Amino acid sequence: MDIVDVKHNNRRKIYFYIREQKNATKQKIAYDLNLSLPTVTQNLEYLVERGMISDEIKEQNRGGGRNPVAYSYISDVKVAVGLEITHHHIKTVIVDLYGNVVKYVHKRQLYERTDAYLKLLGDSVDAIIESVGIDPDIVLGVGIAVSGLIDQDKGMVVYGRIIDNEGMSKDDFSKYIKYPTKLIHDSNAAGFCEIWMSTEHKNAYYINLSNNIGGSVLINNEVYLGDGLYSGEIGHLNLVPDGGECYCGQKGCAEVYCNAEQLSDRTDGDLGLFFIHLKQGDKELNEVWDNYLDYVAVLINDIRMMFGCKIILGGYIGIYIKDYMSILIEKVNKKNSFYEDASNYLIPCNHNVEVVASGAALYYVKDFLDSI
Repeated sequence: MDIVDVKHNNRRKIYFYIREQKNATKQKIAYDLNLSLPTVTQNLEYLVERGMISDEIKEQNRGGGRNPVAYSYISDVKVAVGLEITHHHIKTVIVDLYGNVVKYVHKRQLYERTDAYLKLLGDSVDAIIESVGIDPDIVLGVGIAVSGLIDQDKGMVVYGRIIDNEGMSKDDFSKYIKYPTKLIHDSNAAGFCEIWMSTEHKNAYYINLSNNIGGSVLINNEVYLGDGLYSGEIGHLNLVPDGGECYCGQKGCAEVYCNAEQLSDRTDGDLGLFFIHLKQGDKELNEVWDNYLDYVAVLINDIRMMFGCKIILGGYIGIYIKDYMSILIEKVNKKNSFYEDASNYLIPCNHNVEVVASGAALYYVKDFLDSI
């Protein structure tokens, strides 16, 4: 390793140490990282000059004398924007360098493949940035999360039947967005958010149980995209041979049996109301829920057999699943061929409403941190 690499490596060590500790004195940094005080001092000055850390906190010196300066992490020196596009909504979020949500806006808006709709996307990004008074210069970029199969190399939706976005490119979606953009599969964005915010899990499979079913393979804190375009597309695993017809043209897909509308359609499209009535003891809805969990249990067992990793339950259903984990675990255990206890690997999601938009934004946060 040459001297330039050594300097860069030391700077990264110091920056990420302060990021983890929130604040620390130069003496503690030098001791914990086994670096010389001059090396630490030089790098701290570099980071302070660029506004990446602050030297305004002074620790109380109980032994008398001058109080040592504690350098603190500045999480909002840069921010990123996430944009989730669904059939009925535009969801916009701003996150800081920790991934914390600074602002979240949920706007009901019917998706249209029109120039006017694309203008709305640009307006939504501008509006949320202006609403919190953020300097546009600190915005790293905008992650745009959509459903459909995405060719990452081309930055294009190559299969988009859920909403009419097939053939649309990153440049189309970002026509009126004045920041760098990335086009990201919605389930991958959600899975990436979960793995980013849950540091105890490096490998996992994220199941997106929403109005459409998707998934994300997460290996070493990264989304595995595979060699084709179908990595994680569990919505089209065959769950019931020759079963109900799926929008993809096949029959018996998990999409048909595990999507959230199987529940919300029972309460006029209101999923929250479904679970309210369920808790109140509605016998008909309890039967619907029990049948739904049977199908989900099959899907979970199939995934466990294929990947052998933690499985995170997210999406619209993930918001409510915590109260029913014991029931689901019992169903999954009955499907497992090796007498494995699902409670050891089946996890409810930590993040819900803003998870897709936040995950899309976090791709830019990751890029920024990798560049330090």
